[in-house]
Amino acid sequence: MINLRLLFTSAFLWLGLMSVAGAQFIEDELPPPDYRFGVIPASLFQIEPDHDYPFEYLLKDSYITFREERGSITAVIQHLVRIKVYTDNPIHQTEAALVGIPYYDSGNMETVSGIEGITHQRNGNKISLNSDDVRTVDLNSRYKIKEFEMPGSEKGAIIEYRYTITRRYIEELPDFYFSHRVPVRLARVKLRNEGFIRYGTVAQNTDFNVYYNEERRDTSNIPLVFTYRRPEPLVIEQWYARNVPPLETGDYVSAFDDLRGKLKFQISEFGVPRQPLDNSWELVAAQIRRTANPYEEVEKLSYLRNIGKRVMDELGNATAVRDSLFRLVNSTMQFNNTASAFPNGSPPEVIEGEPADQATINMALLAMLRGAGIEANPMYISGRDFGRINMNFPSVYQFNRMLIYSETDGDEAFMDASYSYSMPDLIPVESFNEQGLIFSSGSHRWIEITPEKSVFDLDINVVASLDTEGTLTGRIQADISGYPAREIRKEVRMGSPVNGIIRDVFLNVYPDAIIENGDILLHGSFGENVSVSFDFTLPEYAVTFEDALEFRPMVVGFLFENPFEETSRRVPITLDAPEKLNIEYEISLPEGYNRENIQERFVTELNGAQLSEVYDVSSNILRYQFVIDISRKEFPADVYAQLRRLYERWVFLSTESWFIER
Repeated sequence: MINLRLLFTSAFLWLGLMSVAGAQFIEDELPPPDYRFGVIPASLFQIEPDHDYPFEYLLKDSYITFREERGSITAVIQHLVRIKVYTDNPIHQTEAALVGIPYYDSGNMETVSGIEGITHQRNGNKISLNSDDVRTVDLNSRYKIKEFEMPGSEKGAIIEYRYTITRRYIEELPDFYFSHRVPVRLARVKLRNEGFIRYGTVAQNTDFNVYYNEERRDTSNIPLVFTYRRPEPLVIEQWYARNVPPLETGDYVSAFDDLRGKLKFQISEFGVPRQPLDNSWELVAAQIRRTANPYEEVEKLSYLRNIGKRVMDELGNATAVRDSLFRLVNSTMQFNNTASAFPNGSPPEVIEGEPADQATINMALLAMLRGAGIEANPMYISGRDFGRINMNFPSVYQFNRMLIYSETDGDEAFMDASYSYSMPDLIPVESFNEQGLIFSSGSHRWIEITPEKSVFDLDINVVASLDTEGTLTGRIQADISGYPAREIRKEVRMGSPVNGIIRDVFLNVYPDAIIENGDILLHGSFGENVSVSFDFTLPEYAVTFEDALEFRPMVVGFLFENPFEETSRRVPITLDAPEKLNIEYEISLPEGYNRENIQERFVTELNGAQLSEVYDVSSNILRYQFVIDISRKEFPADVYAQLRRLYERWVFLSTESWFIER
């Protein structure tokens, strides 16, 4: 296999040789996509939808060519899009007319040009897009978006627009998306291969038919004589799909991009003559080591490394040092809300409180940890908003976040110091994806992201009594960790009133709730374990009748709506994090009221999730327990119905009422 960088270094020599022989070729530029912009066949206005969506894509057409200018090669991607509107609803009409064209702006990698748009109305009117209405919006440090709203969107109208993306980085090409939130009648991409380049393709989420064909065109004027050497024919590859179904979206999906049917392009051969290229994660690691080596950066950060060394000299214990350095960075940093895989700022300024991106903040932590002699490495990941990493498509551009991974005394930790009020092993939900690349000074490896403290964990004990007026009074004690503990810890350290925090966490659905003697204690060096206790009164909690009370047994920890719809599902279920909820109740009934004795246990479960109910009712004391233990974060689509039933049972328990007679 040939090293990609060496080939690109030599590319300009080969291109020069090609231009010398250029007299042997006839320039036969292919026309843009087969459909002419601005000309809409009358038959398209007659199309009626066979679905309930407010609009659909009639056409998504892209055409990829290459251009050699001033000693460099660029990819030119022409796009033509047609959308038909089927609705009178102005909100949906606006949704159809609003166009966003994302592009990689960092380093001037991509530029967008030639934006034109026409709305073809049923009465024959054509309304053109005003170029002054195209605005540029910053998405993050790397991406921008060209955004505009097509004018004249109405029922029966056909929206048509085109634009060109010019890309300087040709080792990969932008993904081509077949699927969207609405149906697509025809999606097609053509790739014109030059003699010096070929691409490998990876299809993703294509549970529909994608067709491929290859066309070879003879562009030479050399006579057809076998003694004459003829150039390679022009090769045009085409992929297309018809009647692409709309995306199934909803709650508990990892990312919209994970669901979309698409085609990914990565260079596979380059040069004259063409040579196969070694596209691998080893090559990606080498690219990082060459262009953004974190260990070379650490060597320059002597100030931060010396801080780590001093803390190690003082504390001696590696785990204590790790925690102390994390706390230092986490408490002084100012996160600018920019996720990044590679630093865009100055790590020493992080502990001076200067705003910084995620990677810069974590680079400061890395320098301190390594200065202390702790084995710590950057971990490159794809955030949930960015989608899962496709292991079959090695690319540094699949990373958009950096964590720090360390092992101290056999204890592994996933860290993100940019996540405020955090600690080792408590990372943002957005970073809690499937796997990451641990990058060490001489090697790399993939591991699953399994931060132990990144959970929703509540253990609640309720001791209360009902009176004959239906008022419930009692005391709640709770031990909390993980994400809900972080929220409480944040509010406490910001100085929020204790009873206000308690109300928001436990009793926010009871407007008349009275809270007294509230107490919140933070335990551990990070305050990672939170204890909450308070007395409460809920007036008219139970409905009173002449000889009975109607009482809802689940006072806290309820779920009133099932997040899973009563349908089938084709995509995996992704929860934010594992979830543990244990609620124990002891409710005393007023004198003269009782319920029949019950001792029962029920379990609703599937692999990785369980809801158990325990009832021990005797005379006028109701003792019962609900335990929800969801130990997995990812569930396959084929267990959707089982998971939905578990949540449905949770909703039932939250809304169930017990009828208690005198």
